[in-house]
Amino acid sequence: MLKRIYGCEAYYERVKLYLSRTQPKPDKRHGRQTASKQQWMTRANARAFVTSIVRQGVFGRQRWSYWKFLLAVATRYRHCVGVAMTLAVMGYHFQVMTRRLSEAADLAMMPAEMENCLPAESVSR
Repeated sequence: MLKRIYGCEAYYERVKLYLSRTQPKPDKRHGRQTASKQQWMTRANARAFVTSIVRQGVFGRQRWSYWKFLLAVATRYRHCVGVAMTLAVMGYHFQVMTRRLSEAADLAMMPAEMENCLPAESVSR
C-alpha cells in the first residue's frame, strides 16, 4: 500500500493538486499578491535545489516523473516553487524509506517461504 501511495506519479499528482489549491497571500500594503515576505532563494535552498535535481532528476529511479513535475511547477505553480521543491524532497525521502521497508519485509518473509519449499521429511526433524 505504501508503494502505491508514495509512487512517483501518484505522489506528484497529489502535490500538484495541493499546489493548485494554494494561493499566495495578498500583500496588504500594495494590494498585490506575494508568495512570502522572506527571501526563499538562499544559499542553503539553492544547494538543496541542486542536490534535488542531481539525486532525483539525474540519478533517480523515476527521472521522467520528476522532470514532468518540475516543468509543471515552472509553468503553472510559480507562486509556490519553494513549497513544491520542499514537497518533492519530502516525497523522495518517503520513497526511499518505503523501498527500504519493503526490502526488509521481503527479507523477513524469506525464511518462512523457504520452509514451505522444503520436502516434508526435512521439516519434521
